[in-house]
Amino acid sequence: MGVKREMQRVVPALRVASYAASKPFYESLGFREQWTHQFEPGLPLFAAMAFDGMEIFLSEHAGDCQPGGLVHFYVADVDALFDDFLAYGVTVEAAPNNDLGPDLRMMSVRDPDQNRLKFLTQTHWE
Repeated sequence: MGVKREMQRVVPALRVASYAASKPFYESLGFREQWTHQFEPGLPLFAAMAFDGMEIFLSEHAGDCQPGGLVHFYVADVDALFDDFLAYGVTVEAAPNNDLGPDLRMMSVRDPDQNRLKFLTQTHWE
């Protein structure tokens, strides 16, 4: 059977007005395009982007979801990621903080379509 690999079981989708405009923003955060799909030129585009083993979909399709979504990403070190974001010129909405409790560091970023991306690091495990 081989080694069983952990895989993400849920892939959130965020609505974007223009994938061409959103792609550079997500790349500035460290996301990389996995694939894109478009039935034919001129129709809405659907894409998969990955970050640190986690995947999201970005969709221009109006029927998929509405702008203004929220996705949480657990990362190893949100403070180091914050420094990376600043170095790459990313505007961070909320710098790393413990607003969600003493054992959880969180920072927040908004994409060009006002979707919120929250990056979290759990500092103490039970």
